[in-house]
Amino acid sequence: MNIYQVRDNLKNTIAGKEKYLAECNDALDKGITSTGVHIAVNTTKEFLEINIAELQRILVDVEVCCEQYSEMGWMINSERMGQ
Repeated sequence: MNIYQVRDNLKNTIAGKEKYLAECNDALDKGITSTGVHIAVNTTKEFLEINIAELQRILVDVEVCCEQYSEMGWMINSERMGQ
């Protein structure tokens, strides 16, 4: 595993959670009749929003690491630099 795989896995995780969040929003928009189900879906929605925001902040850090790793690769491998 490398930093790029971590980044891609994180992006896939975020996308999956965003899809689930959209499903929760759709369910709430359609008007859930059961109070218990409404509370459960709404709570899940709130947790997903918090979790997605946290994962997006982590993704920013991982993207910085990917950029630094890429730059480091160019500096270490002098053949790539035409030297």
